[in-house]
Amino acid sequence: MNLFVLGLLNFYSSLLLLYPRRFRDEFAEEMQVVFRDSVNEAVDEGVLSLILVCLRELRGLPFNILREFWHEFERKERNMVTDKNPDSKSTARNQTNYRDATLGMLPFALFGIASMIGKLGIPFLGVYADLAFYVIVLVGLLIGLGKDVPRWAYSYLGWSLLFAWWWTNMYTTGLKIFGHTMFNEAWGWRIWYPLFITIGIALLWTRSLRPLRQLVHGIWQDWTLLSLGLYTFGGFVLLIFDENHHPYLFSFMFATTLVIVGSIWFYMKSANTGKQVIALLSGFVVSYIIVRICDATWDWAAYHGFPPSPPEPWYMEIIRTIAITAFWSAITFWPAIIGLVQHIVNNRQKPGMAA
Repeated sequence: MNLFVLGLLNFYSSLLLLYPRRFRDEFAEEMQVVFRDSVNEAVDEGVLSLILVCLRELRGLPFNILREFWHEFERKERNMVTDKNPDSKSTARNQTNYRDATLGMLPFALFGIASMIGKLGIPFLGVYADLAFYVIVLVGLLIGLGKDVPRWAYSYLGWSLLFAWWWTNMYTTGLKIFGHTMFNEAWGWRIWYPLFITIGIALLWTRSLRPLRQLVHGIWQDWTLLSLGLYTFGGFVLLIFDENHHPYLFSFMFATTLVIVGSIWFYMKSANTGKQVIALLSGFVVSYIIVRICDATWDWAAYHGFPPSPPEPWYMEIIRTIAITAFWSAITFWPAIIGLVQHIVNNRQKPGMAA
């Protein structure tokens, strides 16, 4: 039994290596003493007591490790904010005011509204709504480029790029704008021209390349701005509700729009990278669950006259949700990881620091 207890204590000591270094240096020795005393008492009481002590420690270990890494991450974020040059013009890490937060979430709300208009079934009404949305985000992008690219401008940039990509292969046969019949073929590169013209006007407006430099500089200072731009694709996928004819479709679309807009609001109002990433990720997860409930509560096969779908095990939906969430987590978190690496590299390059 003594050899077994010794091995158990050594194994517990190895598990403590999973904690952050700062935490280990301060508490590891004390935790080993407490665990050793608990094990010695349990040995005297019997095997069942020893098993319960081990299970109690293992049950709380994953949560405690994640919690300490979260605290360590928040500490590094506070240091990053403190280390920034106070003379810098960038306000990427400052908390956004209500006006800017509203501007940042506005394109997501407008796309949700445009998607709902497209479901009314009125010919070309949805197309006009989409084009009006494109004009609005281009105007917002132009203003943002002319105003040294504030945080909300990245929302308009993301939607402008995504819309142009989406409509590159879009057909709008019979569409008329101001009495002029549009193309009877895919829009192709023609849908990109307004975006290029918008950027050109911004450069002429400022008479310099400063907007483009500020665009890159903002991402370099706060990589979660790239997450905001990427989040527009998630918003697009979740809000489009393509070929969905649920009897309560508008309720689901409104709820999804509300969740996504709320996640952008919390992202814009937070100055902490961890909270910003959590806001985006939680908004995606909750919206995805709403969309899956919508898809699962109407018989699409019967609506289109298709044969019934074969039954699927209940756990496949859980696996699918976890897989998609993991994929989106990778997309969302990698800009924050780049920012952390950048901070470490900058600290090492500071004069007077030890190699």
